[in-house]
Amino acid sequence: MDEIVDRLFLGDEDDAKNGALLKKKNVRAVINCTTRVENYFEQQGIAYLRLMLEECSHITPEIAAQIHEFVQEHHPKHGLLVHCAGGVQRAPAIMILILLQDRFKFFDAFEFVEKKHTGYILPTYEMLASIARLDLNGEHVDDAAVKQYYRERFRLFF
Repeated sequence: MDEIVDRLFLGDEDDAKNGALLKKKNVRAVINCTTRVENYFEQQGIAYLRLMLEECSHITPEIAAQIHEFVQEHHPKHGLLVHCAGGVQRAPAIMILILLQDRFKFFDAFEFVEKKHTGYILPTYEMLASIARLDLNGEHVDDAAVKQYYRERFRLFF
């Protein structure tokens, strides 16, 4: 589990089910980006937002609003974990979205998460492009720019 910004953590399924670690980091809220990982500590008072995302899900304005509301409600008070199964695709994409909602620029947010996370990140192009299309902070990042960045960053061609 990596602290991306103050009390905002990025992790995977193992982190999400490690009650001792969550307690140590004062995590009292979790964004679960998976369809299959349980909300392990809901009965113990940890607040959850379950997004039920697949790897190639698109982030809609409604999902972005849910995330923003949850983060605004919980993050100022205590630690918040964003996780998916492996901590590689969905959770990093949602962390990028959270940083965009906090005034980061799109590509800066990506590089910031990548730098702070001890593992690698590989959010899907579809999810990144759908986040870019939200035009957060008045920054318009078109699909072609995301595709070019994705190709250069991951040396993937599609």
